[in-house]
Amino acid sequence: MKSDWRASVADIRGLTEIAIDLASSKARDILGVLNSRHDNRYDAWKDRYNSFTDRYGSCYKNYQDAIRNLEQTKKLFYDGDYNRIAVQVNDAKKEVRDCKNQFENSANYSSDRRRWKKEFEILSDVIKDSSKSLYDDSYSSFTRLPWIQD
Repeated sequence: MKSDWRASVADIRGLTEIAIDLASSKARDILGVLNSRHDNRYDAWKDRYNSFTDRYGSCYKNYQDAIRNLEQTKKLFYDGDYNRIAVQVNDAKKEVRDCKNQFENSANYSSDRRRWKKEFEILSDVIKDSSKSLYDDSYSSFTRLPWIQD
């Protein structure tokens, strides 16, 4: 999050938006790598193309779905529907886990991919925690009446 110039002046709402943006960017980067690796695998091992196509194609779809979930997360964020953000983020994390499970025990699962997955999960957790805080704040300020003392 330090790499985003907005972080130094952001409140909790701003940090949530930054985390959503960074998670989306990370997912798109990984999607691009998967796409290029898929093409390279075809060139290198045409006789084993089907197994690579299945694995990379399925993983590619997982990341497309994760990006779709994050786009929905951003919409919920802008609508102020903080309570429903966690569901979308959990769905995105599940897609990333499903992809990881396809490669985890293979030689094709690099340390880079492990690091990317970990970064994505950390950003996802930040989104969930900060959106919960936003929901709690909006709920408590909505229900608290100014003339009632705590």
